[in-house]
Parts: sequence; structure tokens; C-alpha cells
Amino acid sequence: MTSLVPLHNPAHDLPAGALLLPVALQLAREALAKHADADIRHGSAMYLAASDLQYALRNLIVALDHPTET
Repeated sequence: MTSLVPLHNPAHDLPAGALLLPVALQLAREALAKHADADIRHGSAMYLAASDLQYALRNLIVALDHPTET
């Protein structure tokens, strides 16, 4: 008897839009470098830094949560 193979297996598939670990790590490094000299007294600079860093961190966490795919 043939076993069924699901189209999607959440235990082994990367979430939609997830990056591979080397790409996510590079993105995080670039975000850190980009905002390293941001002025803490400049509201829009802090907003942009926080947004970029949150995006990079979320991608990095997803990539780390799925190490077999990277």
C-alpha cells in the first residue's frame, strides 16, 4: 500500500517567505551596520532602525527555527 505524501508539512517546511539561514544572517548584519551610527535623539532614525532590525530579527528566528532546510 502506498503512503500519502502531504503537499505541506509544517514540521519540515519553511514558512512562506522564510529565508535560508545564511541569507537571514547577512540581512541582520547589514541592518546592524546600516543603523550603527543612528542618532538616538532623531525619532525617525530610531523608527527606521527599529523597523529594519525587527524585520531582520524575525527572519533570523524563523531561519534558526528551521535548521534542516538551511
